[in-house]
Order: sequence, then structure tokens, then C-alpha cells
Amino acid sequence: MSKIRKVLFLAIASIASLSSCGESGAKVAKCTNGYLSPAVMSYSNMRPTYNYYLTTFTFESLQTFDDNTYVLQVSSSTFSALILPEEGNGAQGNERDNSLTSYYGTFTSEVDDLDPDGLNIKCSIPTRITLLKDSTFFVDTDNWTDDMKTKAAVTKSTYDTATGQQVTEVIKEFNTGSEYVTYYTWSKDVTFCASKAKNSLEYQTLPLIDHSAE
Repeated sequence: MSKIRKVLFLAIASIASLSSCGESGAKVAKCTNGYLSPAVMSYSNMRPTYNYYLTTFTFESLQTFDDNTYVLQVSSSTFSALILPEEGNGAQGNERDNSLTSYYGTFTSEVDDLDPDGLNIKCSIPTRITLLKDSTFFVDTDNWTDDMKTKAAVTKSTYDTATGQQVTEVIKEFNTGSEYVTYYTWSKDVTFCASKAKNSLEYQTLPLIDHSAE
């Protein structure tokens, strides 16, 4: 699938996920504003274990609604072996992974004391998460299925020293969407600084719960 088609797919899926918030016959919340952050680049050196490098571009978008709910979307694309020439537009790289994560919850906001155009939007800990994992799976914690349970399971890959074969071990499965939210939600509320005039958003590193010791 080409990059353009993938971007269109993610955009359509994003709109579809927002549209699914309303129930049949129920009043659908009206979007009151939207904000977009600049992209942030991160870089990982996989040596000496593996001879490649990873470059990731991530940005956030925040939409607010008239029922005091929000949708925060985090879009991430990762490439390996990225080469940017000194001249021309012939950039090269191997596309590795794309993901679009949406967090749903409630918010409060207030005008910044030092900037009348600034808005401080305090987003509560999410109660729903959807995730599109490129070429892998889709999950929606409000509409959990057995297929999501299988594909979203946390796994660990090791190599058998005798055969050299990769062995994948399932570390954790999520029987319900609530279990998934509890595992991947934030550790605290997050306040985003937005500009009403520019519809811009300061990028925030989300306080995800640390599971590295598990």
C-alpha cells in the first residue's frame, strides 16, 4: 500500500472512529474546536544487537466537544535507514510502522493568565482508547472482541540458543476493553497549551504507565 493511500486510510478511520461515538437516536456531541501540534522526531540506535537505526515522527491532534469531552489522537510513523541527501528531494528510508492512537475522556479549560489567545485544556485520564496498528490490528476498548484480545496481547520474543529460532511468549492478554484501558492509560491528567487563533497545540509527552519492570 502506498504512503498516500495509508494516510488517506488513517484519516478516514479517524473520522469513522469519531462518528461512532454517538448512539442511534442520541444527540451527537458537536465539535467546538481542534488543535494540531508540530511533529516531534526521535531517533534510536539498535547497535550492537542489530545493525540498523530507527527514526520516528510523532504529532498530536486534540478535538474538543460541546459536552466537555475530548479526543486526543497521536499519530506515529517509524522509518529505518533514513537517508536525507544534501541536495535534491531523493530521501530514502524503509517504512517500519505506522500507528494512530485515540484517547477519549472529559476536559476543562481556562484562558491563560498571561496570554488572552492561549487556552489551557486539562484532559482527564482516558476512559476509552482506540488503536490502528499498521498492517497488524485495530482495537476499540468500547467494542471489545475476542480477535482484539488475541491480537493486542503483550508478547515477548526471544531466541532459542539451541536452534536459533525465534520464540514468542504471551505475557499478558486483555479479556475486556477495560483491562486494556487500565494497562495503557495515563498515570495522571494532562494539561495542553493551545492557541485559539492558530489552532496550534504544544506537543506533550503523555504520562503512560511504565510496565518495563513486569
